[in-house]
Amino acid sequence: MYRKLNRTILATIFVVLLSVVILIELADSRRGGRNFPESLVSVDAGEITALELFPRVTGGKVIKLIKNGDEWSVESDDKKYRADGSRIISLINELNLMSPESVVSVKEEGWEQYEVTDSLGTRVKLFSGSKLLSDLIIGKFSFSQSRKMTSYVRTAGEKEVYGIDGMIGMSFNRNINYFRDNTVIDSPASEWSELSFSYPADSSFVMEKAADKWMVDGQRADSASVTEYLSSLSDLSDSRFAEIDNAAGLTMTHKLVIGKSDGTEPLEISGYFTGGDEFFVESSQNIGALFNSRELAEKIFISKKKLTGK
Repeated sequence: MYRKLNRTILATIFVVLLSVVILIELADSRRGGRNFPESLVSVDAGEITALELFPRVTGGKVIKLIKNGDEWSVESDDKKYRADGSRIISLINELNLMSPESVVSVKEEGWEQYEVTDSLGTRVKLFSGSKLLSDLIIGKFSFSQSRKMTSYVRTAGEKEVYGIDGMIGMSFNRNINYFRDNTVIDSPASEWSELSFSYPADSSFVMEKAADKWMVDGQRADSASVTEYLSSLSDLSDSRFAEIDNAAGLTMTHKLVIGKSDGTEPLEISGYFTGGDEFFVESSQNIGALFNSRELAEKIFISKKKLTGK
């Protein structure tokens, strides 16, 4: 009788333990069997006040992205420029969307293989005020036979290296110019009432709007040419920044002043042609930025003939 009772107790214990194992397995399968975090970064982009990047392309030299009110600036090597705020928000969102798909290494010996050491990777720090919210090292990326792209990331101070879908490092492993505001003109052409072109010699002219028609020095302008030109200017940007920081010492040779129908401050685009391919451009909409692009200058400072056909 006792033997039978012992068998019953043992069978009951076995069933209970088996049930626990099954429940654990089911829970793991529903989670995909994950034994690592679902995300490495979870921050509110609006709370981020600074990022510090240590890109591999700069030899680990720090690039600081700093929020001032609603504006962002980028700093490195004692140089400070206006930054592209939308690009910075995209970087933060990209970090938030990172979801580890696998753990590829749990030992320090594997860091070099995936390029997540301080010297081989790109380090990214996120701050809210003086509080460090996240500190990552983004390493290399690789392609699988199915052409799937995987990036490798490690949280600073931890040994685990995670495989993450996508090419994360490309957005962060950049030089300072990538983060700069590259705006030349950002203004709806529908708000413009007059464009005054100041050129060398006697080639200057004025194009103004009268009764919804554009006139060039009193002559009717070609509507198709004008539409094409204004469309090309209203949302104009360029990333070919000059190696010099300002136009001091340069002689202005070209100028375009765009007057607005609402009477607000006109836009001013200045050009400095120094010969050859050296044609510098600066805009009142992006103070502190100087572009060096003959292509950009020729797009802005067009001839009277191109607008009238005469």
